[in-house]
Amino acid sequence: MLGNGINIAVVDIGSNTVRLQVSQVKDKSYRILEEYKESVRLGDEVFEYGMITEDALKRLLQSLKEVRAIIDNWKVHQVRAVATASFRAASNYSEVIQKVMETCGFGVEIISGEEEARYTFIAASANFEINKYHALVLDIGGGSAEYSIVNRGELEKAHSVELGCNRLTRMFFKNDPVTNTEYQTLKDFLVKEVHRLKLPKSIDLVVCTGGSMGNLSTIHYLACGQRADRTVKYLERKHLKKLINDIRNKTLEERRQIPGMEEKRADIILAAAMQVDAVLEEIDGEGLYTLSGGLRSGLTIDTINKMGLELPFQQNMDNIRHARLIEIGNKFTFEERHARQVTKLCRKLFDGLYTELGLEKNDWAVLEAASLLHDIGNYISYSKHHKHSQYLITNSDLMGYNHDEINMIGNIARYHRKSPPRSSHRLFKMMSENEQQRTAAMSAILRAADAMDRSHKSLVRDLEVAVKPKKIEIKLISEYNLSLEKKKFEMKKDLLEEISGKELIIL
Repeated sequence: MLGNGINIAVVDIGSNTVRLQVSQVKDKSYRILEEYKESVRLGDEVFEYGMITEDALKRLLQSLKEVRAIIDNWKVHQVRAVATASFRAASNYSEVIQKVMETCGFGVEIISGEEEARYTFIAASANFEINKYHALVLDIGGGSAEYSIVNRGELEKAHSVELGCNRLTRMFFKNDPVTNTEYQTLKDFLVKEVHRLKLPKSIDLVVCTGGSMGNLSTIHYLACGQRADRTVKYLERKHLKKLINDIRNKTLEERRQIPGMEEKRADIILAAAMQVDAVLEEIDGEGLYTLSGGLRSGLTIDTINKMGLELPFQQNMDNIRHARLIEIGNKFTFEERHARQVTKLCRKLFDGLYTELGLEKNDWAVLEAASLLHDIGNYISYSKHHKHSQYLITNSDLMGYNHDEINMIGNIARYHRKSPPRSSHRLFKMMSENEQQRTAAMSAILRAADAMDRSHKSLVRDLEVAVKPKKIEIKLISEYNLSLEKKKFEMKKDLLEEISGKELIIL
């Protein structure tokens, strides 16, 4: 069944928002088919009356009916729905769960704050090389906040505290705009509460999940003219503080006019931002990463694990970035054997030629990604698949790479066949002169390595590079007939010869 892919769905019923993620699980990866979110603001009533009111239940059921329709449309094999702080605080949660089952046909599991923390930790592990850090993963919801302390990949502590942004907003902010006294009172309260958690001073990575923090980083990225649709975004503390000051002085209606501001988060976003600033103050941190879909991603991965499957990053925690590249490749049904062979040959060529081509050792990370993903465009069609590869790469979340590096990776993959880089090509033209030179050099390596596996049978066991005054000799080591590979190499070596200024001879 898994060879053809099966569809699963996770539903996150939060204090502010109902969210759905439908994914297709296939081979060693999963890909998101559809996402849905609707603000139902259960916490507004629960944190005031201690129960889910009739009006709140109507909003919830209307949203979940839409969720049910999407699930049915995708013929989902397994549904997993969880509820968090608002259900934990509601005196009538059991009646609501029964009503959901009767109306929508699926059960709802109320998870503890500690379980929330574990799922967001799983999501962070999938997107960061978290085993290299003493990390804090902070999930700020509407009713609660989950603090996960992760030391070199091991979950050290998990705290769930009633510091959700909806709850804090209702407790401290009564005026519009917020008064200086209200702002200072909440700030003092958060400083004390965060200090009480005794966060380690050695924390060197802060990852924040939750819709409000995601929305905050989106606002910042849009203001800076950057793409705001990335799963992972970085926000320096100085920019966080500027956002806080901008928001606190605005009325609710003025906040809603801020580009990127989600209308139904405009009232609660300040409390979330202030909490993170208190955290950074406590640990003397310089900034934070936001991770979208933390709880949903963690639930999806956990559900896949319960099906008896492990994803590549879970099997290779020492090199998460490489594992995520393999996962992306599998998402687009790449030919993994060929991709790994080309990458191996690229590494051999790179090690022997990088100084000759004006590259540096740390350029390998970019070339590795391009070599592993160079053929994923076949997912769309073989014709012009190099261009399709570029599109898929530049529109995928490549963990650990910034925007410029992702653009380089896409360009290198685009030039693994057909035309070499040209200044008239739009995405190549957008790069700096230095990036263009490095991209061309790494494209030349990839073109040569791809030729050496023309048969896609991994016939070349190893290779040796010898750089001489006027030529470069490449000796292929194999027990097989390499006539096809050598012929293809002769056809694709021109760019490498042009950049190196030397004749390439294959032995």
